[in-house]
Amino acid sequence: MTGSQVMMQMGGAFLLGALLAAAATYAWLSRRVKSEHQRVLHVEQSRQQVLEQVAQARRQIEQLQRESHELRLAIRPAPRQAPAPVQDAAEAARLYAESLLKPPSPTDKPQAFKDTVVLRRGPD
Repeated sequence: MTGSQVMMQMGGAFLLGALLAAAATYAWLSRRVKSEHQRVLHVEQSRQQVLEQVAQARRQIEQLQRESHELRLAIRPAPRQAPAPVQDAAEAARLYAESLLKPPSPTDKPQAFKDTVVLRRGPD
């Protein structure tokens, strides 16, 4: 074998090795890109689902707010009572003095024991 034939064989082997390495790298990268693409699709679907849930939650909140507003309108607050008439200070003092001069009302004496109550028994 001559030097040029050896060089041709080495060049061919190098090209063949480079082609095999390129094919292996391409296969590995294509699998990797495919898995990343699937992951991106999954994330996008999850994002869409979350956006739908958020929209649904907002609709429910709006509905609850409408119902709450309707209930507030339906249940009107009770009218306030008129304020008590303002009493004259001298009149108030006179009524207080009269209440002190009145004799205390008689109260019943406390009983030590309450009356006994007989309870009926069930049918025996």
